[in-house]
Amino acid sequence: MIDKYLEITKKIATACGVFAAASIMLSIVIVTELVFERYIFGNAITWQPELVTHLLVASTFIGSAYVFAENGHVNMDYFYTFLSEKGVTILKISTSLLCLIFFLVLLYVSYEIVSEAFLKNYDTGTVWGPPLWIPYSSMLIGAMLMTMAYVGELLKLGRRLKELS
Repeated sequence: MIDKYLEITKKIATACGVFAAASIMLSIVIVTELVFERYIFGNAITWQPELVTHLLVASTFIGSAYVFAENGHVNMDYFYTFLSEKGVTILKISTSLLCLIFFLVLLYVSYEIVSEAFLKNYDTGTVWGPPLWIPYSSMLIGAMLMTMAYVGELLKLGRRLKELS
């Protein structure tokens, strides 16, 4: 059961990585189009900066699950040299619990933000004016994905601690 959960979260994280990469690539294309439209053709730009900002924020929040799955986050490996394998596992469990608590709080707060923006029909207030719940939802999705990832990490670490005992 744990292996199935870890496999599913890994597949979701990979899909999130593809989404994040596509968002960044689309941002590059849009910025290039913005430069042509603004400086070469002399047209006013309206939606491009806002969309690029939303895409980059979405790639950051949603892509974080992929970075975590690939161990691309910052580690303090130096401390691990002073600890036994069991000590390292206990330290990783402690930090993972703290991160899980953080992402649970972020999940709750982002849910509140997204639901308020949706129910009150907030928009960006610009000429383009997309509804704000759409870009805000990237924070909610990212928090949910990271919560799932840390639950999986704690399951793996718990299994590892059992093996070491």
